[in-house]
Amino acid sequence: MFKRSLLAASLFAVSSTAALASSIKFDLNNDVFETGFATQIAPGAEMSANYMYSRPEGDLADFGIKATHQQDIHKFAIGAKFTKLWANHRENPHAFAIGGDYSIAVAQNLKISGSAYYAPSVLTSSELNRYYDLDAKIAYSIMPQADVYLGYRAIQFRYANEPDLDFTKGLYIGAAFNF
Repeated sequence: MFKRSLLAASLFAVSSTAALASSIKFDLNNDVFETGFATQIAPGAEMSANYMYSRPEGDLADFGIKATHQQDIHKFAIGAKFTKLWANHRENPHAFAIGGDYSIAVAQNLKISGSAYYAPSVLTSSELNRYYDLDAKIAYSIMPQADVYLGYRAIQFRYANEPDLDFTKGLYIGAAFNF
């Protein structure tokens, strides 16, 4: 199952980038693999699509759009994303989360970034009480077109009538390619 999901995610990411992407990323830890792309669709506007496979929990996909602003070493973004979960042993909920991103270049070739997205019950499918996605990472540019990074991510689905699902919670490593 993991190999098929990995192949599908890679094909999705590679085929999508040919027409649209300005960056593509891959990251993983012991149980989770993620791939995705982001592209500028207009000055100050960006869209993204991501796919994540978790061996114990299932598959997760999201599509987002956000307004962005770059000011010197700071980059801000606010927006929303639609997230869909295909869980291995539970209901398959979805959420419309609101949030944002922030990054700061702390030194030449070194950047720290974080993001937070949240959906209360009114923005989730009926079986969910809430959803959140938190991420923090430090990235180093090994060349103008490539970054490597180390991060911490926590994604949780809080169900109304079932135990909460921690889709992923922990460290990961990855790389991003900028075109």
